[in-house]
Amino acid sequence: MKKNILTIIILAMCFINIILSAVVIFVIVPTSNKTNAIVSKVASIIDLELESPEQEEDQITVADIEVYNIEEDLTINLKKSDSKNHFVLLSVSLSINKKNEDTETYRDLVQPNESSIKEIVTEEFSKYTIDDVTQNKDLIKDAVLKRIQEYFNSDFIINVSFGNLIME
Repeated sequence: MKKNILTIIILAMCFINIILSAVVIFVIVPTSNKTNAIVSKVASIIDLELESPEQEEDQITVADIEVYNIEEDLTINLKKSDSKNHFVLLSVSLSINKKNEDTETYRDLVQPNESSIKEIVTEEFSKYTIDDVTQNKDLIKDAVLKRIQEYFNSDFIINVSFGNLIME
């Protein structure tokens, strides 16, 4: 009698195993295949987007870049992090792409708009504390470049450089 009960339990477990295997095959496998297809499509789209900016950067050579230096050094008050006032002293230079179609139009407008460019640099630096400036210099450069490009409605300025950066 014990052998028959044990055989019935083993047979029931085999049927449960077959039913669960069928559920896995017909429910979970198709769903995972669809998910895999979506992930593959997203990955291919991301790869396409990463390739396009590199092509633009490769086309600009050092000979195609003209540097415009803002003569006056800027003294900028930084955001307070403690009871002491901190400031940064720096010089600003802009890298202009001579091959850009807007360069001839806007090159002569850079000098008359120096005060606006200085204001953009001042506003971006004044958002940060002295500790944040040292850690986020590249973020500040990117933000300044983006705002200058928006100001001129053109991307003929390709880089902003801060020289003689002194923090106190």
